Amino acid sequence: MRGRRRNAARLLVGTAASVAFLWLFLRQAELGPAWEEIRRLPLATVGAAVALVAVNVVVMALRWRYLLAAAGHELALRSLVSSVAVGRAANNVIPARGGDLLRIESMREVGSVPALVTAGTLFAERLLDGVVLAAFILAGALLVGGGGVPLLTGIALSAGTALGVLLVVLAARRPEAAARIADRATRLLPERWRERAAREARNFVVGLGAFRRRRPLALAAGASLGMWLADLAMFAVVGRAYGLDLGLGGYLLLEGIGNLALAVPATAAGLGTFDYITFLAARHVEIDEGTATAYVLTMHALVVLPVTVFGALLLRPALPRLFRGPAEEGK
Repeated sequence: MRGRRRNAARLLVGTAASVAFLWLFLRQAELGPAWEEIRRLPLATVGAAVALVAVNVVVMALRWRYLLAAAGHELALRSLVSSVAVGRAANNVIPARGGDLLRIESMREVGSVPALVTAGTLFAERLLDGVVLAAFILAGALLVGGGGVPLLTGIALSAGTALGVLLVVLAARRPEAAARIADRATRLLPERWRERAAREARNFVVGLGAFRRRRPLALAAGASLGMWLADLAMFAVVGRAYGLDLGLGGYLLLEGIGNLALAVPATAAGLGTFDYITFLAARHVEIDEGTATAYVLTMHALVVLPVTVFGALLLRPALPRLFRGPAEEGK
């Protein structure tokens, strides 16, 4: 009962946040002029942006392959591409990053990977994403100049992710210490639950295996950078199509802040949060309101729609049990 109430509260808070940010965006957006600009966007630009989304998904799957291999699970890149696409598509529909649960289930079905091992690799992904996005925001703010909230955000996020990396490295290299912490945290639970909690804590630390050695961590970090550079290129391609001459700093700032807004777990597809926060960043780099509105709406559509379509097309290989008949389940 408490779990249901907690989930309902999260959903209510997420919905309220989405509505509030969307209202703030619509108060300042100029939808009429924006629609006229969107209609003139070249199809070649849209095609290039969709291709870069596909590159982003493939490189993300490659990074996940490195993280899983470091945890002792070798999987084909094709299977991971399907799982990544389905998970990201679900995150665009389900609030609270529900797509991560589908990725965990996909790895259980396709690769027999324990759930908490997969959860550990997903946590490692979030941490690596935070490192790159923090660097993008900080570098963008410094290149654009003017300081203010973007610079403070970059500094705070950089400090937070640096601390997170340090703690994860310590946990990954000293699993016995992590196990002791888990044991103390579950001391009041019944014995059988304590044993399960200890086992799952060990599995989670196994999922952080890339942080134990330099080479796997370097490969995963390099893939993270490549993945976000593809995303940065998409922001720049669309910006050039709208006649924006922002320079590297402007696009680093827009891409970093936009994806930081998408990472808010309470909302599906970053509805409201992406639009308003990215709009503020666009105004910070002195894009006029009409073009800023067109640019933000275009980027939101490109970030969300193509990967959602990819996920729908790849649902069968990612979650094969959904498509098995009763006879196949019994085998």
